[in-house]
Amino acid sequence: MDQINERLKEMRLNAGMSQEELASKLNVSRQSVSKWETGDSLPDILKLKQLSQLYDVSIDYIVGNKNFDKKEETQETSKQNLLKKQRAKRALKGILWGTACMLTAFGMEVLKQDSWVIAIFAAVPLHFLINYYIDNKG
Repeated sequence: MDQINERLKEMRLNAGMSQEELASKLNVSRQSVSKWETGDSLPDILKLKQLSQLYDVSIDYIVGNKNFDKKEETQETSKQNLLKKQRAKRALKGILWGTACMLTAFGMEVLKQDSWVIAIFAAVPLHFLINYYIDNKG
């Protein structure tokens, strides 16, 4: 309980609010805010949700869960994971396209026919297969 009350006070002070101002925003008494900050009582779950939105932090952050920090950090991690997946897909597409080009060139050499005909008949289906595979399976 000590950690919660310390965070509540720290967040209020960082926001530049008095206990009165915070109490007014949450529709509680100043005494309730004081009790939360001294550790005599805890805010209920609905007040925690309001505090979370007011300070732009997660409820986990308020209650001291070490696995979660501010909302921005979890959103940033999600963005980084998405970028990593997109880069991996691009790299895989590059490898598959390189392989497709080599197979097309090999086919042209083996069949000894007009290269543009083979390139069209090889590249079009490969284009669809590679993109389908990467977008749906990758």
